[in-house]
Amino acid sequence: MNQEEKHAPDEQGSEGSLRTILSASPIGICRVRGSVFEWVNDTMCRMTGYPVETLQGKGMEYLFEREDECLRASDALHGAGYVETTLRTRDGTLIDVLAQAASVDDESQIITVTDITYRARSEREQAKIGKLESLGVLAGGIAHDFNNILTMILGNITLGKMYMDMDKDKAKDKLTLAEQSIARAKELTQQLLTFSRGGAPITKVASITDHLRETAQFALTGTGVTCRFDIADDLPPVAIDEGQINQAIGHIVINAHQAMPQGGAILITARNMTLDNADINLKAGRYVHISITDNGIGIPEEHLDRVFDPYFTTKQKGSGLGLAICYSIIKNHHGSITVESTLGVGSTFHIYLPVHDAPSLAERRNGEDMTRVIGGNVLVMDDEEAILEIVGDILAYHGFTVDFARDGEEALCLYQERRYDAVILDLTVPGGMGGREAMKELLRIDPAVRAIVSSGYSNDPIMSDYSQYGFKNVIAKPYDLEELGEVLRSVIGGN
Repeated sequence: MNQEEKHAPDEQGSEGSLRTILSASPIGICRVRGSVFEWVNDTMCRMTGYPVETLQGKGMEYLFEREDECLRASDALHGAGYVETTLRTRDGTLIDVLAQAASVDDESQIITVTDITYRARSEREQAKIGKLESLGVLAGGIAHDFNNILTMILGNITLGKMYMDMDKDKAKDKLTLAEQSIARAKELTQQLLTFSRGGAPITKVASITDHLRETAQFALTGTGVTCRFDIADDLPPVAIDEGQINQAIGHIVINAHQAMPQGGAILITARNMTLDNADINLKAGRYVHISITDNGIGIPEEHLDRVFDPYFTTKQKGSGLGLAICYSIIKNHHGSITVESTLGVGSTFHIYLPVHDAPSLAERRNGEDMTRVIGGNVLVMDDEEAILEIVGDILAYHGFTVDFARDGEEALCLYQERRYDAVILDLTVPGGMGGREAMKELLRIDPAVRAIVSSGYSNDPIMSDYSQYGFKNVIAKPYDLEELGEVLRSVIGGN
């Protein structure tokens, strides 16, 4: 008997013992050749609900809900050697598993499969709790700011009424302050909407200069931090959602303030920049480059890549949402935001916004009287009587004659009787036809209809992509006399 023959029975016995051990393992184990199951242990069968004879000879895709997920898992197992994925059991239940692979030869792998459904479910629940807690923090902060703003509005209106008969200039000043507070309240609603949707911006061409100064100064009110500005005089206009951009700048300035607990100074610079490469993942072209620099504690190098991740924070208090929202806002404006930092020295946030070639609203206002009378016939559709009254007064000031509709059906009846120079449609009418449905019918009646979409729900996709629905322009509530006049001029005048 040769040596090989002597060892053959032992080798067969060893293989049998190994299979017995593998079969009894509490972890699912299988041998895969190519993508086909050659052998599976009892635990793998119990985990998936399939008998051995069903799984053996089947391809891996048999256990996956989607083919693309199977391909992803297969690539990961061949690359990193492990993957977290989801398998479909015999009764249709989906289970979360951790799969790890070790190569046997060029064509075969041993794969271990661990059921992590409970762990994954627990992690998802914890994430959900974290999101709810973060939402509570955000809502609490916004409620606090709103109460302060409402106090300022109520106080200034009360004082304005008191001064009306005694000192009209003082009365006007108080009403102006109330107006400014209302604008701040509008910004706060934009913050909440941006958080809830991740948001598509409703842009207008504007200068960034005033937004940088006003937002930074407002964010630092009552703090011991000073702010210096170095802003080029020839900054070109940019297409921005003013509320969202103010929110992003405010978050970064507040973040800089919190990085300087002992006080300090923030430097905000803004320059023209032309990019001709993709160093910061932007298309070549002209940009406004904004830098916000503090001399605070700095950010550890290992955290720099995560500062824009949702819910990531190194602070004891805070949701970790601020910089994530900033990132989303700037990306949705086709720009970029980056950060550089040195511990003990400070941090600089860089924002790049693409230049818009059209003149800004401020520039247009300098060239003409924005309150001049226009004239024409306007149809306004809104379910709120108070809004109809206010809009009617504003339009009368502009020299328009106005008809009112409470829902889409009434608007269609009026438009069929009489063509209008412009139509303003509210998107949402509880219990009735809203602006979207009404617009479809108006286009059938008159393909040349000049309609403006309006809503307090500025997160509706129609508001950011209004032209795709046939509208000529958009105006978000609340709006003032100048805004409404400008929008009507653009629609009726074709500018």
